[in-house]
Formats: sequence, structure tokens, C-alpha cells
Amino acid sequence: MKRLFGAILLLILAPIVLAQGIVVSPQAIVVNPVPSFGVQVWLDRDTTGDASPVYQIGEEVRISARVDQGAWVYIFDVRPNGDITQIFPNRYDDNNYLAAGETKTLPPSSARYVFNIAAPRGLSKVIAVASKTRLDTSTLARFQRESDIFAQSTIGEQGFVQSFAIVVRPIPQQDWVTDTALYYVGDRPAQAEYGTIEFRSSPSRASVYVDGDFVGYTPMRFGARAGSHNVRVESDGYEPYTESFNLRGGETKSVSAQLQQVQRGGTISFTSSPSNADVYVDGRYVGTTPTGQLRFEPGTYTARFEREGYQSTSVQFTVRRGEDRTVDGRLAALTSAVVVRGNIGGALVFIDGRQVGTLPNGSGRLQINDVAPGRHELVLIAPGYATYVTTFDVSAGRDTELNVRQSRF
Repeated sequence: MKRLFGAILLLILAPIVLAQGIVVSPQAIVVNPVPSFGVQVWLDRDTTGDASPVYQIGEEVRISARVDQGAWVYIFDVRPNGDITQIFPNRYDDNNYLAAGETKTLPPSSARYVFNIAAPRGLSKVIAVASKTRLDTSTLARFQRESDIFAQSTIGEQGFVQSFAIVVRPIPQQDWVTDTALYYVGDRPAQAEYGTIEFRSSPSRASVYVDGDFVGYTPMRFGARAGSHNVRVESDGYEPYTESFNLRGGETKSVSAQLQQVQRGGTISFTSSPSNADVYVDGRYVGTTPTGQLRFEPGTYTARFEREGYQSTSVQFTVRRGEDRTVDGRLAALTSAVVVRGNIGGALVFIDGRQVGTLPNGSGRLQINDVAPGRHELVLIAPGYATYVTTFDVSAGRDTELNVRQSRF
């Protein structure tokens, strides 16, 4: 038989986050904020695992653990003098894989060892770790002699936390989880040292901060020292929820955060025909079409589209909260008149392959209106005369005059 249990000195730390998202809690030492499954550990005098039962020195204690998905389970005892004992698996119980829903109680009824409560007095702790992957825990505890039943070490609580972070670093974040059971050796103090804060939120999976330190995601329970605390629950796209209260030792305080969506503006994408137009919103330049999404506060605005060679156009639009929309501007080209003067009455006149008229007899002058800026092709055809072909440029808002002479064949 082996006397195993001693009191465990609680790590006096504010919650911090180590590698792989491990939260170091004042009560639970190591917590995974994003597990995909759960493990429970409890002692025989508290099957809930939430209370802190009292044991006297010399009394026997039994410990149980259960997982809701198949996993390898490891249970540790951390002592005040810095000694770490891995109580499961051990030399007698080395099969530490538990199926989903399976409960393991230590010592088993047929075991050749017992757990007896030993000095010193005070608050003690049992830590269960469940992993989808088998863990190498030799840096946490190892067998000192061949005859040892339990693996042990003297790395202390801080060493345990640091080594544990290294052990789980290669494992996917969701594939491991921990749970902690507290108990007192000797008399329970008049005022419990710790209370529990239970967090829920709508929507769930919101980040939780206690006194400015990240501790996990809702829904969750967090053990904290008795006293005043400031909590914050936040999620992207929602206004953060804050609350301050005094937590009494042994109390479970419920925090229910009904998160309100951030009252944001909307987004506007500006397009135009033709594209590459400059866009001004209420006189302020915002980009060239197509602009992509631009954020605006709710309200009514006027967009002006400008492009050289085209008439500017304005479009009024309204931005509503959370709405995404497109504002399109259609620009009309600034046209000019083209005057063609020729020497052959009755000649057919074509611009860019389109017949636009016939030279009149006498004056030989033909005016073509609404010709867009840019380069164009002019063709004149008359029976018995050589076809005339040329190109010419039109400037926006400026008339162009072309003189044509056709010769006989």
C-alpha cells in the first residue's frame, strides 16, 4: 500500500495565456479555451466535481474521471513542496485509454494500493488531462526506480505548466482538455478562497476576459479568487459586454451576456459606364470606377462621376446600416459637329462605316452633329470619282471642318 495524497499548493498567478492557447488559471492551473470534447474528474465525496470536499489526514480517497469522447487520460497530483505525482496511468493501471462515456475510478476495487490523505493541511488539487493523441508525460513525471508504482518529479507547479505547454504544443488545439477537482485536507476555512464564474452569451463562442486577462470562450466556467472582478465578453461585430461584481468564496456567479450587434454603416461600390471615371462623394474624391467596397456611415449622399470627354453626372444614394449596394453612373460623351465640304454634289458621306448623309449640290457642305470625341474615319463615294478616305480627330466641344477634293478616274 502507498500513501500518495498530500496537500497541493495553489499556483498564485493571474490568468495568463501560454503557447497553444493554454490559459493558466488561479484555480485550475491549465485550461484549454477551445476543446472539442470534455473530461470530468471528481472525488468520492463530491460527485459533481464542483465543490471542495473535506478529508482528514489518514482517510482514504477515491478519484474518478470520465470523457465524453474516446481519449487517453492522465491524472496528476501537484504537491506544496513542488513534487508532481502522476497517479494515472501507473505500474498497476497502465491502460489509460477511456472510451466515450467510460468512467475510470482509482484505485479500482481490486487494486493493490490505496490513496490515503496525508499532511500538510490546506487546499489540494487533482488535475485530469484527456488527449485524442497519446502524450509523452516523461517531462512532467517519470519513474525514479523500477519498483516505483507512480511516476514522479520535483519540477513544481511552474515547471509543470511550462512542461505541459511543450507536451501539448504538437497536438491540435481542439484535441486536448483538462479538468480540476479541489479538496481540503483538515478543516474547511471559514471563508473559501475561490468562487466560480459561469459565463454564457448570445451568440456563443464569445471571448471572455477576467480582470483584463483572456480565459476562454463561452459557454464556460472559470474559478477565480474571492474578491472584486471586472469581466468582459466580446465577439467580432458585437458591442462588448462588461460587468463588475464581488465574488464570494464558494459562490457560483452567473454572467449572461446578451451581445448587441455593432450599429455599423453600409458599404458602397461605385461603377460607371464607361469605367475609369473619377468619383466624388459630397465633393470629396473617393476613387476611380470601379472602386470596390467603400464604407459609409448611414445617411444620404451625392456622388458625382467625371471623365474627360464626357458630361459629368450626379447620383444621389442612401446608405443604410449593414447594407451593401452598388451605385452606377452613366456618362454621356461630349459631342461635336463635323462639317464636310466637298466638290462633288451627291457624294455619299460615311463616318466610321456609317452613312451620315449626302453632299448637297451647289454648296457642297454637309454638317454632321453629335460626333463623339476621338479619332474617326471619313469616306466619300461618288460615281465616276475616286473614293476619298481619310482619318480625323474630334475634340470634345469643338467643331471640326474637313475639306475634300475628289478627282475623276
